[in-house]
Amino acid sequence: MFGPRLLDTLLHYKINGFSIEWYTPSFGGGLPAYPNPLQMQFSFQQLFTFFAYPYIAILASGALYITVGFWITYYFYAKYWNINLFLQYWEPVSLSQTDFLSNVWLSDMQINNIPVDCDSIFALFYRKIPSWLAGTLISITGAILLNSGGVYIGFMCFFTTIVTIPIFFFLKPDLFDLKKMTSVIIWGGFLTIVLCGSKFYAITTFMQTFPRDVQDHYFVSLNSSIVGAIFQLIGVMTTLPFLRLVGKNSLVYVVRLTKWTGTPYGFWEIDSSISPALIILLIYGVWAVLVHKPHFDKSDLIKKAIAGICLIISVIFVFQFSTARGFFFEAVKGWPLIKSLRTNTRFIASYVLPLAILGVKGFDFWTKGKSGLRTISAFVFLNCLSLVALWGYYLLPMRVQGRTYDITSLIGTYTKIQAGETFPVNKIIPTMNDDAVFMAQASNVTHHYDPLLGENSFLPHVHAGSVFDIQNGFYNMSDPTGYVFPNENNSKLFSLIPVSNYDKLIEFLNRRQPDWKLPMIQSC
Repeated sequence: MFGPRLLDTLLHYKINGFSIEWYTPSFGGGLPAYPNPLQMQFSFQQLFTFFAYPYIAILASGALYITVGFWITYYFYAKYWNINLFLQYWEPVSLSQTDFLSNVWLSDMQINNIPVDCDSIFALFYRKIPSWLAGTLISITGAILLNSGGVYIGFMCFFTTIVTIPIFFFLKPDLFDLKKMTSVIIWGGFLTIVLCGSKFYAITTFMQTFPRDVQDHYFVSLNSSIVGAIFQLIGVMTTLPFLRLVGKNSLVYVVRLTKWTGTPYGFWEIDSSISPALIILLIYGVWAVLVHKPHFDKSDLIKKAIAGICLIISVIFVFQFSTARGFFFEAVKGWPLIKSLRTNTRFIASYVLPLAILGVKGFDFWTKGKSGLRTISAFVFLNCLSLVALWGYYLLPMRVQGRTYDITSLIGTYTKIQAGETFPVNKIIPTMNDDAVFMAQASNVTHHYDPLLGENSFLPHVHAGSVFDIQNGFYNMSDPTGYVFPNENNSKLFSLIPVSNYDKLIEFLNRRQPDWKLPMIQSC
């Protein structure tokens, strides 16, 4: 889905220089580009596409996010968890990050951007930088998410944050400086609006002009949803090796998980595995709490009660959003952007980082008083277990995994773009896939893949044939302003480009941006 978008914007940059790609003729018979929430024009993925073809660019951006997330978390633990020796804090941080990052990488590529959320959490709690600088870090994180096709990622990061903050209060209450945190949030909100206002306004206008209702509905019982959510997190890396040991087929897990969750989607949309290493640490943590019966400090009881209530509400809210049920979900599901979301089962991955934090805390508790040899041995064992568990995915038949992607045409197109080809559009081929439109110098319709467009709401009036075909005074190419700024351009949804706008048609087909009008606020 993202590879053709990256190539499309690369062509825009090659032809127009560094400017906003408002519209594209490449897909859907002519569509908005910048206003689309899944467009990635100002992202690291797009930047890396100048140096490598899209698949490598996407992997490189994932590696960047993971590296940043790892080191910020590493630094955060080192400064605030009172674990002073390098080897001691390296072990739990490495363990949690290895588990967390490996799991979300394999479960769904877009979830690998969750480590960016660590930046915001770090900025919120780190006291040694001024509020404006912490707010800047938050705003940059928001900009990265908004401009990286990060609709789902942004929601996951928000869900992760609201669950993580109350947990931090219980694990390390002295981290909380309400005055400083409020100042950081104000700065972060203001700077985010300044930095992301243009993109956000364009997106919300697009969503209001062209609303799509593609929400999920999982018709299963509450008990079934709870069991499904638990096994989404237990996942492949623990369940499949166990099934192999007891002589069961790996498809048992896939079939049961689909039944429990009630989702119609494929396996990659529901698996959010945490590794056996983290499960061991979480079980140990529960056992340690029950056995040692830690003393409950009654100081700041009101604050702890508030944090507890916030944690419960956050956990319930994320669960309801992930299972598309409940009063919280019903209250917000009608909002323009939210009602265009689907595959809600992905959001269960929002629990991964909080669980990893609890796991690292359990490991840190276990290491206290232990010899260096025992600590290192446990560290090596759990890390190796976490990495070896990744092989559990090979226990699934390839037909279930669906991991075959033919990127030959993308590579060929990328090579020609770098050689100077511009691929002007001259025809409509409705059933052509997104990755093939460039070589054919065409735009598609029925095979255009955009999960936010919906199956029933995307009905452009173009037909197969030349874009210069004229019917009733209109060319065979959509006027993309009808999707997002119809009032300013005297257009309407799915309207075609009139013959009076021949010059604009030619510019559009040659990937230049015609002089279509923008709202005053957007022009500024």
